[in-house]
Amino acid sequence: MFDMSQWYIRLGNWAFNLVLLNFLWVLFSISGLFLVGLFPATAAMFAVLKQMIMEDENPAIIKSFWGHFKSDFFKSNIIGYLLMVMGFILYLDIRVLQEMENGILPLALASATVVIGILYLLTLLYIVPIFVHFKLKLLQYPLHAVILAIAKPFHTIYLLALLAVVAYAYIIIPALMLVFGISLAAYFMTKVASYSFPRKEKASHAERFPSEVL
Repeated sequence: MFDMSQWYIRLGNWAFNLVLLNFLWVLFSISGLFLVGLFPATAAMFAVLKQMIMEDENPAIIKSFWGHFKSDFFKSNIIGYLLMVMGFILYLDIRVLQEMENGILPLALASATVVIGILYLLTLLYIVPIFVHFKLKLLQYPLHAVILAIAKPFHTIYLLALLAVVAYAYIIIPALMLVFGISLAAYFMTKVASYSFPRKEKASHAERFPSEVL
């Protein structure tokens, strides 16, 4: 017979872990003045979530978060600022296109910008889960994020729907944003991405041959 008490305990433990992760994310981001703390804290949070989902439901949250924060500090900052630069360039392109007169060339450039913008947003959905799961070269992370988003369209649509639900819940109940913050969205991003990742026993193989997983 199904034990309801066990269900409540697991749900409560899951919620507590997300609240704790959100607190650690804010704390470590602030400790680096966001300039050098935001991206390592984000990577550490996703790494712990991956551990919760794919390896152990009850990891040592604080110890694991701190370990990943230190080990991924430099690499996560490089990737994070690379994405920021890409986003800024895309923003400048949009502003320039807004100032151009109508014509074939502006239309072609606008179409290309829309495609690039969509690929950029798809990259943001998967790049951190991929970063904490695979050992790749820096420029391979955005490439594999786009490949995963396109190769798994139903997963991507499912993820977008989940994120929309989270955003709607935060709008309806703003207190949830204060409690869970980014951790709830990050959980769903990691959960959906994990459907395409190998489990613990195949992790070393995945790190060597990521293209086979994607």
